[in-house]
Amino acid sequence: MPSYNDIQIQESILKTLAYFDIFDYPLTKSELRKFLWLASKLVEKEFLFNLENLLIQKQIETEHNFYFLKDRKDNVKNRQLKIKLVEEKLVIAKKAVKKLRYVPFLRSVFICNTVAAGVPNNDSDIDVFIIAKKNYLWLVRFFSTIILKFFRLRTSELNHKNRMCLSFYATDTNLNLEKLQMNNRDDVYLVYWILQLIPIYDQTNLYQSILRANKWLNNYVNLQEDNYYLPEYLQVKDNKNSLKIKNVFEKFFENKKYLLKLIEKIQYNKVRKNYGLYADMSDSRVVISDEFLKFHENDRRKEYSDKWVAKFKEIL
Repeated sequence: MPSYNDIQIQESILKTLAYFDIFDYPLTKSELRKFLWLASKLVEKEFLFNLENLLIQKQIETEHNFYFLKDRKDNVKNRQLKIKLVEEKLVIAKKAVKKLRYVPFLRSVFICNTVAAGVPNNDSDIDVFIIAKKNYLWLVRFFSTIILKFFRLRTSELNHKNRMCLSFYATDTNLNLEKLQMNNRDDVYLVYWILQLIPIYDQTNLYQSILRANKWLNNYVNLQEDNYYLPEYLQVKDNKNSLKIKNVFEKFFENKKYLLKLIEKIQYNKVRKNYGLYADMSDSRVVISDEFLKFHENDRRKEYSDKWVAKFKEIL
C-alpha cells in the first residue's frame, strides 16, 4: 500500500474539493473522506491533521460542518436549499420505479447524474441507470419505455421537468464500466458518477456487485464497499403482486427467442436512426450493444475534466 506525505494528502483534499466546487457543492468531513482523490486509505489521524492544516493556511474554509474552497461560503446555503428539491425528485422517482418493478428481467434501478449528485435544478429530469438480466436488455428497455410513456413519466422533447430519463442500461453480468472511460485522461466524472449511484430498487444488492466489478476505481479513490443507506420511505421493493406478474412474464418470454429478436430489431433500427452518428464515434458518449445501451450524446465529461484541472491548478 503506497504511503503519502502531507503535501500529497493536502493536494488530494484540494483536488477533491475543487471537483465538487464545479457544481457549487461543499462536502461534509465524511463525504470528503469517501470521495478523497487518493488511491489509498488514510489513517483518520493523517486525514484530520492535513484537513486542519489547510484550514490554518486558509486554503479551505468550513461552516455548518461543510468544507469548501476559499471564498466559496455561499455554496453551503446553495446545498442546503437543494436538499428539499432532491427529496421531491426522489419521491417522484419512486412513483415511476414502482411501475418499473413489474418489468420482466429488470433487476435494479439506480438514480444517477444530477439528482444522485445532489445538484438538480427545479427543471431537471431524473436520470436512471437500469440493470437487466443478461440476454434481456432490449426487452427491459422495451417495457420500461412503454410503461413510463403510458403514465406520462418519461422525458419527451417538450417536457423534461420531473420526468424519467431512460438513457443508460447494462446487463447484470456486465457491470464493469471501465471501458466507458474517456480516452487519454482521468475520467473524474465517471469515477464520482459510480460512487454517487442511489439504489432506489435493488432487491438483489447489485449495488455491491457494481462496486466489486469496478475495482479500477481504486486507482483514483479508496473504494469502500459500504451499503448505501436510502431512507425506507424512498425505497422501492417488490410485493406479492409485482413478483407474481413479473414471474408470469418472465416465464412467457424465457424461451421466445424469435419474439425477443423481433423486439430487439424494432428498437435497434430506431436507436441507430436516432443515435447512430454518435455511436460510430470513437468515444463512449453513445453505446449500442447487447451489454450496454448508453444515450448521452451531450456528454459533458471533457468539459468537467477541463474545469477541474484548471481549478485545482489555480489553487495548488
